[in-house]
Amino acid sequence: MNKIWIINYYTGTPQTAANQRYLHFARRFMEAGYEVTIFNSSYDSGLEEKDFKGKPFLQKQYGIYKFMHVNVPEYQGNGMKRMYSIWSFARTIFKNRKQFERPDIILQNIHPPFDYPIVRLAKKLKAKYIAEAWDLWPDDFVTYGLVKENNPALKIAYQIEKQYYYHADEIVFTFEGAFDHLKKKGWTKETGGKIDMSHVHYVNNGIDLKQFEEDKAHFPREDADINEKDVYKIVYLGAVNRANNVKMLVEAAALLKDNPKYRFFIYGDGAYRDELEAYAQSHGLGNVVFKERLVSFAECAWIVSQATVNVMNYEKDFGKYGVSSGKLFLYLAAGKPIVCNIDIAYDDVITKHKLGIARYLETPEEYAEAIRQLAEQPDEDYAAMCQRVRQVAQEFDYEYLAERELKIIE
Repeated sequence: MNKIWIINYYTGTPQTAANQRYLHFARRFMEAGYEVTIFNSSYDSGLEEKDFKGKPFLQKQYGIYKFMHVNVPEYQGNGMKRMYSIWSFARTIFKNRKQFERPDIILQNIHPPFDYPIVRLAKKLKAKYIAEAWDLWPDDFVTYGLVKENNPALKIAYQIEKQYYYHADEIVFTFEGAFDHLKKKGWTKETGGKIDMSHVHYVNNGIDLKQFEEDKAHFPREDADINEKDVYKIVYLGAVNRANNVKMLVEAAALLKDNPKYRFFIYGDGAYRDELEAYAQSHGLGNVVFKERLVSFAECAWIVSQATVNVMNYEKDFGKYGVSSGKLFLYLAAGKPIVCNIDIAYDDVITKHKLGIARYLETPEEYAEAIRQLAEQPDEDYAAMCQRVRQVAQEFDYEYLAERELKIIE
């Protein structure tokens, strides 16, 4: 039986996973006859140092899923401690590779340059190597202002990033614009590099629609705020970090605070959460309600389904190669209009299918107007938009996406 290792620092367990992509893929791979082991970090598994009893790994079985949890240093925020933890994760697997039976295939969710030891691992073990990218590290560090474009370390990071792709037997991106990213870097055969574009694939993130409906039915919330009737519920679900630019949403809410029908609900945590809460309080924004910092994935289905409008929110340059955030697919499954405050350059399903508004909203005034336009449209138009959103969600059902990923592996 061929063995597959799925290696991703952030693959949570069936109970903790915010994005269940690899759980669905693992199940489909097993159905096709593969033996699958998922390597993830202790950080994303709800485990503590004491659980490992001084050992680098902890094997656990969750139903059909075999996990190998890797003990990693804890961190907070997005600084170097996070990057060190990711590097430690990859290095630990590489150093202890002889403890495990050799895999035939390694599927890695990459975070260049920090988990490069996994590339070396695939070479050492002579395993087929599939590099899968959900983000463009280290490019994103420049986009978000974390690193200056002329930083000498960045040039080294790009050279390491290139090696991930050069060594990969297959490359999978969850955003369509990454094809152009490779060309602009000069890494494809037609631009002077080594990458054969016939081995580069686009498999977006997605949603398990059947599970979504079950979660929505089984995990309703007794919450007076979100259960309030006859109000426009504007819901943001996700991280509250610099890249998410949630302050602009709060500023838009300030412009609608005199209309009692509007309530803004913010679920999630991040480096800017406390600052935003203080801002809303000091400006008397009673229409902005900060909810739980952490919500179980199962509860998310019910929350986003209560919205009048669901919100995607980012810094201006985010999405220049496409957007594949987990919340987008939750929002599609919810069947409610979506507002996004940036231009989505590739595969903009929101604009293409008329599911809401996705364009660069330069000011809080423009943002507030976009929200108002969606929330206050005639009932017939609103119902039709909701129906379109739900129909498009079917294109991103994991049953379909897992089959595509299996064909790439085979």
